[in-house]
Amino acid sequence: MTATALRAAPREGSAFLRESGVSANIEVCDEVLGEDLTAYLAGANTIDEFRSWSAGPVLSSDTAARRLSAAVELISIFHTVNRTSQAASWLREVGVGGLVPARALRESTGDPATVKALHEAAEAFTAAS
Repeated sequence: MTATALRAAPREGSAFLRESGVSANIEVCDEVLGEDLTAYLAGANTIDEFRSWSAGPVLSSDTAARRLSAAVELISIFHTVNRTSQAASWLREVGVGGLVPARALRESTGDPATVKALHEAAEAFTAAS
């Protein structure tokens, strides 16, 4: 399922996702990153809170949807070089200057500047290893 979902995953500069896109992003993130990291990236305080969002309108118009879209874009960078299993670890890792990619994404609005910086960091990481 992941390979199929990632082939259809949006890349840099993607527009807001429709409800079905959000559902697909949740599915990819859950499968690759796990539910706890997916909930964290979306901005939920608990997994139960995140589950309630999944059933409601929060993810269709909230910054959480943009964050999850960005997470799928990051996963796809790892997927492209056959290192999908390393995406969750990289997101949790403390990088240059103490930056933790997961925290940077969670604290952002999913804005293009943050997403671009995370793309560049993920691409540098996957190219260097």
